[in-house]
Amino acid sequence: MPIVKSGDKVAIVAPCGQIGDFEKIAAAVKYLENLGLKPILGKHLLYVNRYMAGTDEDRAADINAAFADTSIKALFCVRAAAGGTRILPYIDYETAFYNPKPIIGFCDNAALQIALFQNSGIVSYNGFVMAYDFKSGKLDSLIQSDLQKLLNNEKFKIISGKTLRSGNASGKLLCCNLTVLTRMAGTPYFPDLRNKILLIEEVNEPVYKIDLMLQQLKQQPHFSKLRGIVFGQFTNVRTDAEDGTIDECLNDFLYHTKLPAIADFNFGHTVSRHVLPIGAEVEMNTDLNELKIISY
Repeated sequence: MPIVKSGDKVAIVAPCGQIGDFEKIAAAVKYLENLGLKPILGKHLLYVNRYMAGTDEDRAADINAAFADTSIKALFCVRAAAGGTRILPYIDYETAFYNPKPIIGFCDNAALQIALFQNSGIVSYNGFVMAYDFKSGKLDSLIQSDLQKLLNNEKFKIISGKTLRSGNASGKLLCCNLTVLTRMAGTPYFPDLRNKILLIEEVNEPVYKIDLMLQQLKQQPHFSKLRGIVFGQFTNVRTDAEDGTIDECLNDFLYHTKLPAIADFNFGHTVSRHVLPIGAEVEMNTDLNELKIISY
């Protein structure tokens, strides 16, 4: 059964960065309307508070209202940027648990998506955000294809990347920007890594910082119970001779682990990317560079 169908209401929310001007999402709203959906704008959607869309309480209130409204079937995030971790203490996880619906976003929105999975069992879709993905006025065909498959509750497989370490694994998928994930370390919202497949990506960071964040990840509770890892795109990575290459960094991270691993998977801060379901059951086959979505 589809997650959303023609005539359904969907909430438009801003958990992180501010847009301030509806025109920044006008093309994306029109796209949702063309799918037959009825976008409902959050009360605080156009608020501006420094780099964020209103106060932490404002942003959380729109999300809580959308989960409380049973006529709303999904939430779409307008922008990522920063600020997602700030609202996590203000989310009503109990209401979300009893009224599950996906939240669709990217990058910093993943903090909210992972917290909702960790605390409410919500499966969300990571890889599409309204303002960012309609900058050119139209949506990339790969993003559009994956998004529609997810909204239709379809099972599908993705072939992407290259084998970094041979092996097969299965588990629940976690998918997050590396900086965002490490910001959650030590909080009640950091995900349980046991029996998970983890996919991470990064943008605009030097290799040495990526290296340190990966080592911090390695020191988190239950890292040893992780089933497999997928490295997405490391976009605009900065390096010097002392840092080594990103490939050396990733191989060093795998040292003293037995994790099957795929590298260069098409997910990250690129014009075209896959959209992935956080919390879904997946299987990975690194020899085929395959990630298969089994169930939601």
